[in-house]
Amino acid sequence: MKLNTKSLAGVEIGIPQISEGIYHARIVGDKLEVKPNKRGDGNNLYLQIRILDNPVTLYKDGSEIENKGQIVCSRYISLTPTPDYDPDQNLKELAIAIRLAPEADLNVDDLRDKLVMVKVEHKDEEKDKVTGKVYPAGNEIRRFTPIPDDDTFMPPPFG
Repeated sequence: MKLNTKSLAGVEIGIPQISEGIYHARIVGDKLEVKPNKRGDGNNLYLQIRILDNPVTLYKDGSEIENKGQIVCSRYISLTPTPDYDPDQNLKELAIAIRLAPEADLNVDDLRDKLVMVKVEHKDEEKDKVTGKVYPAGNEIRRFTPIPDDDTFMPPPFG
């Protein structure tokens, strides 16, 4: 008995790589957590971001596909300050994106299931210098901003 509904030759697996741009997104609440970093000297905030715009344009060929909730990106934000890095800058960007009051402290629960705008860029395949693990090319979240007040976007049912 045939199981597939079309030729499997044209079916791609994995998360589609979308064109670079600004998208509506949701911070996925049940995938949000603080984890130890690889070096073991601090923590990272792990965010999973679901792209909500539909349709979306593919990076590889400019064709459009229906977004049924399958476009998910990850972002790690180091919570460990160094002489060259202040985590509070990235955290303030998130706080502004979710419209947290300026005087409030940002907590993990504040981020759960919040709608934001994200800047997506293409990330080439890369090899981890420490572990040697190869990470495939994909979508990378570079910025978080608030959804403009005059934006009439309505999140889809999967969002």
